Amino acid sequence: MEESHHLLRPLLSPSTTTTTASSAAATPPLDNHVADDLKPISANSSILLRLSLVAFIGIVSIWANHEASKGYDITIVNESADTFLGKRFNLFYVSNDEAVRLVIRASQVVENFLYPHHDGSHIKKPVSHIVLKLADRNSTDNMIVESGTDHKFVLNISPSVMEGTNFGQVVFQAVQRGVARVWLWDGRGNAPESLVHGIVEYMMENLGVTRPLFGHDGAEPPRSAATCWKHEDSRVVAEFLGYCERRRPGLIRRLNQAMMDGWDDRKLDGLLGQPAQNVCTNYESLRYNISSV
Repeated sequence: MEESHHLLRPLLSPSTTTTTASSAAATPPLDNHVADDLKPISANSSILLRLSLVAFIGIVSIWANHEASKGYDITIVNESADTFLGKRFNLFYVSNDEAVRLVIRASQVVENFLYPHHDGSHIKKPVSHIVLKLADRNSTDNMIVESGTDHKFVLNISPSVMEGTNFGQVVFQAVQRGVARVWLWDGRGNAPESLVHGIVEYMMENLGVTRPLFGHDGAEPPRSAATCWKHEDSRVVAEFLGYCERRRPGLIRRLNQAMMDGWDDRKLDGLLGQPAQNVCTNYESLRYNISSV
C-alpha cells in the first residue's frame, strides 16, 4: 500500500495539497471513542482481504487443475494414513494437492509422447478416472496398476516408496510409470505383458525418468532363448524396441495404435516390414559383435 501512496503523491498539485492541509487543520479531531471503534473495522477489513485472496488463489488452483485434467477425474487415497509413512505421504502429497499435480504432469508428458497429433491418426485411449492410492501394505513393485469398469484406473503405490530421504524421486518415477501404463493400449488385454512393460520402460528411459541400462555404455544385455519382445526383463525389451525405433522412427507410437484393437504377433511383423523374429536375430547378432570388440 505504501508504494501506491508514493506513486500518487507527485500527481497532487501544490494548491490541492495546501487546501487539504488547511481543511485538515480546520477539522476538529475525532473523538477518542470513535477512533477506537475504527481500529477493529480496519483490522477486520485487512483479515477479510487476506482470506479473500487465499480463497481466490485456491479457486484458481482448482480451476487450473481441472482444466489440465479435463476429460478425467483424479482421486487421491491414503490407506496408510495412520502410519508414519502414510502421514509423510499426506504431508507432502495430499494436503497441498501435489499428488494431483503429479498425476496431471505425468499424464501430459505421456499423452504428448503417445498421441502427438490431433488429426485423428492417433486415437487416444479413453480414461475417465485415475485413482492414486498409497496402499496399506508393501508390494514387490513400487507401482501396480489395476483397471476397472468405465475406463477407471487405480495406481497402487507401495508405502515403501516413502522411505528414506530421496522418496520424492522414487514417488515421481512410480507415478510416471503407472500413468504411462494407464495411457498405453494393451490389445484389449491380449498383448504380451512383456511387450507392454517393455514399451513402458522404453518411455521411461526416453522421457528421462530412468537411466537406460543398455546401449549407452557398451554393456551387453542378458542373453536368452526368449524372443526379444517377450523377454522377462522389461529393460531388455525396451532396448530392442529402441533398436526398432531407430530403424523405423515412429514405430512405438504406431505399435501403441496397433494394440488398440486386439493383438496378433503378425501386427509387429507388419510394423517392422519383416518377421519380428528376423529383426530380433539381427539385433542379438549386432549386440554380440559390439560386445566382442
